[in-house]
Amino acid sequence: MAAKESRVVPDKYKQPDGYEGRIVRNNRELVTYTSSSHVRIWYNNQPIGYELHSHDALEVFLCIQNNYEIHANNKKYLLNEGDILIIPPHMLHEYINNQYGVRFIYLIEMNQFFNTHDYKTIEPLFFDAFLCNQETCPDIYENVYNLFMDMNAAYFKHINFWETIIYDKMYQVFIDIAKHSENAVKSETINSSQTISRINALLKYVNINYAEDISTEQAAEYTGFSKYHFLRVFKAQTGYTFHDYLTLKRISVAEEMLIKDIPITDIAFQTGFNTLPSFCRAFKKYTSHTPSEYKKIRLSNKNDDHKNI
Repeated sequence: MAAKESRVVPDKYKQPDGYEGRIVRNNRELVTYTSSSHVRIWYNNQPIGYELHSHDALEVFLCIQNNYEIHANNKKYLLNEGDILIIPPHMLHEYINNQYGVRFIYLIEMNQFFNTHDYKTIEPLFFDAFLCNQETCPDIYENVYNLFMDMNAAYFKHINFWETIIYDKMYQVFIDIAKHSENAVKSETINSSQTISRINALLKYVNINYAEDISTEQAAEYTGFSKYHFLRVFKAQTGYTFHDYLTLKRISVAEEMLIKDIPITDIAFQTGFNTLPSFCRAFKKYTSHTPSEYKKIRLSNKNDDHKNI
């Protein structure tokens, strides 16, 4: 198959340090940030995709012209003009593309934020990639779009304190996403602040006790809501049923344990699954990989990182 013709990147969107390549090895992108920073923003107008990969960075896609297909965490996203897709660190994803278009791709190291208490209150929104557009987030979309445009201006003009400006804008994006979650709860209940506080307390409890056998009834009792009301407000705030949230939380923890020297059977029981087969089924359902496949990919990534130190 003949290689597709490349398009020239406009001068105003060329990388400040002149670097123009991206490298994937063993399904791992080796992110090279600019100017000893922790940020890289790409202007992309090429008619080619990008193979399955993951990395430590947060990745964001902003589609400007034509559409773009992305597969992330066993789900397919067809981005239309103006759509924004946020992919959390370590999530395997790939781009499927055979046409010219324009999109911005943001790679930002946010590990410190992902370990904060504030992030844990919106973590359920990032068990999958987060799609932001006029339909999914009408309450915050315009502001979020403008924040990413502001990041572009700071980055490509390389203005003073450009990295700090980008981080400031990225934190504002997460604040808007938190507001979006709160707005969803407001539509389900009158006393929204109390509801959000109680659900957040439950999320904090599950974050520590995910390996325990916590039923939906017990979770509802913990918040002080009736089961029916709990089901509605929990789904509104997190996007998941409690059962699905608990399963995804366990899988999220298991993903990090799989890169350590811990037997898969031990990981299954330590993350709250009653049997190894039930763990393998759930893991495959939500990640499209078996635990052993995922372990092999992540370990090859980790070993490849060490080789490049």
